Amino acid sequence: MAGEWERAIAGRYRLRQRLGSGGGGSVWLAEDEELRAQVAVKEIDVPHESGGAVGDSVARGRKEALKAAQLREHPNVVTVYDVVEDDDRPWIVMEYLPGTRDLRAVVKERGSLSSEEVARIGAAALDALSAGHRLGIIHRDVKPSNILLAPDHSGVADRRVLLTDYGISLWPRETRITQSGMVVGTPGFVAPERLSGGEATPATDLFSLGVTLYFAVEGTAPFERETLDATLMAALNAVPSPPRWASEPLSRAIMGLLAKDPSDRTRAAQAAELLAEASAEVAPSGSEEGSPSDGSGADSGELGPAQGPGRAAPSGKDPNTPTRRTWDGSRRAAGRRTPVLLTVAAVLAGGVGFALGAATFRDAGDGTNSPEDKPKSVATPSPTVTRSAYPYGRQVGLREGLAPGQCVDADWKDGEFKGRAGLKLVDCYDDDPEGQVIATVAVDNAVQASDAQAARSECTRRTAELRKTMADPVLYVLTPETGQSEPPAPACLIFVKDATLGGPLGDFRKFGDEVYNTQLGPGDCIDAEEDADGIYTKTLVSCAKPHDEQMVGWTWASGDGSADSVDTAALCQEKYGVNWARGQGHEMSGWQSNDDEWNAGFRQVLCSVEREDGKKLPGGVLKPAY
Repeated sequence: MAGEWERAIAGRYRLRQRLGSGGGGSVWLAEDEELRAQVAVKEIDVPHESGGAVGDSVARGRKEALKAAQLREHPNVVTVYDVVEDDDRPWIVMEYLPGTRDLRAVVKERGSLSSEEVARIGAAALDALSAGHRLGIIHRDVKPSNILLAPDHSGVADRRVLLTDYGISLWPRETRITQSGMVVGTPGFVAPERLSGGEATPATDLFSLGVTLYFAVEGTAPFERETLDATLMAALNAVPSPPRWASEPLSRAIMGLLAKDPSDRTRAAQAAELLAEASAEVAPSGSEEGSPSDGSGADSGELGPAQGPGRAAPSGKDPNTPTRRTWDGSRRAAGRRTPVLLTVAAVLAGGVGFALGAATFRDAGDGTNSPEDKPKSVATPSPTVTRSAYPYGRQVGLREGLAPGQCVDADWKDGEFKGRAGLKLVDCYDDDPEGQVIATVAVDNAVQASDAQAARSECTRRTAELRKTMADPVLYVLTPETGQSEPPAPACLIFVKDATLGGPLGDFRKFGDEVYNTQLGPGDCIDAEEDADGIYTKTLVSCAKPHDEQMVGWTWASGDGSADSVDTAALCQEKYGVNWARGQGHEMSGWQSNDDEWNAGFRQVLCSVEREDGKKLPGGVLKPAY
């Protein structure tokens, strides 16, 4: 291999480092010895076609690469500098983009992307495709690994969108099958008319773009199945469900592009309008109003408003006495939601077939300090796809990989938080979920089950800050079944011991949400509203604006008395009053869960501080006196 690196292609481009390889050949970092500049050189792997000469294939590859060079000025196409021949095969010389990652790798690391980001990526890729179509050039291999995300000119990661392998797909690799029967490439991205023997057209590229955008916003492609035959049949016949995490205009664009009949498929101009509309729908963010968890300015989630549980009104309130707050035990009413996933970055490589486990963390020192990997320049792989019908195992019961933000109920067959639970996806607002996926961990398919601790360590690190704000959190690491070439990423789930979540957690919440006790923690701010029956609801609000209360911490109610027999406000005054209420015109209140959870063992009390005169606290995060 060292000798290969010393090789100068066409006497000019000296190979320095293999960046990667895929179904179309290897990509190298090379030095242009004439211009003294770094370039990327792609070695086109030209197989012997039946009845054809090697020279014919080389000529065909060169012709395709020259087509790609016609788009060298397009801002969303990887620039082709040169096409040369060496060792009886064509080599494509392209711009080298350090810090580049392909879309598949980004989704595997960060989880599903937001509607706004997917729409932005889709609009750029569509513009590149349309430019090629106007010149009569069909890409024929649109898929996540052929869309690159590079830093922009100011260095912001993933802002520049580039379509690669443009015009150098030598034939429909997506449907070529090896002697072993395994597909080379990603068959789930091929338009149905091509699977039926039709020619590549602009409409076939648009279908593949639709599948790619579906993958980006959902974290899984709509037609990928356990076997090649099942995948091909799904692409031919299955009508996918609309993407759950897409905004309305993005969903319309994707589903229109996925029409089976090319004549019914959304045209490029209409798709561009929908993507522009979706990208303009800026996600609500906590950056302008302070963080919903700590007032630091972190983004909040984009989940829609919800009906929330009420609380009993304090009776006979004395302005000099701490207030006892309690829930009335009611559950959330049904309501229509349009959830949009908040992405979470994840870079650590995990492994296939990790052991499943769960652990309770209460100590703030649980988090690890393992550094995140730096993005690397990537090639454009075309992986062989094998996936189980139950990617986490039949006992778990899920047929698709989990994505950050999704909520679940769990059936603990081996005891609470033990063994491999049966999981069911539920609505984060309407169904009073038991757990939520906080993050997923990128996996390296070569890692073996013996490296299970890597997934646990990364999940521990990724959830450490959230767990610090919670009472009795349980971290549960769900890992894929072995034997899959493209397994789902290990998922980091959070449950609460002896209680349900009541709704989304942490950054998956949104200002304006009506929130349940276990969704809150120190640093959160709320507004409280009393209805005609004396029942209070509390709404998550920005601490940067005037608000009714700020949460300061949890305390434990000892003994075995009922919820009504415990003076929770006094507990809060005893633990936090000196620091938070003394001499400030403030008083302490205590919030507890409903009677069912209290009796089940969740005797945690959430303490808050508010003004004695009943007016709102001013904008800004309160600090303790000491």
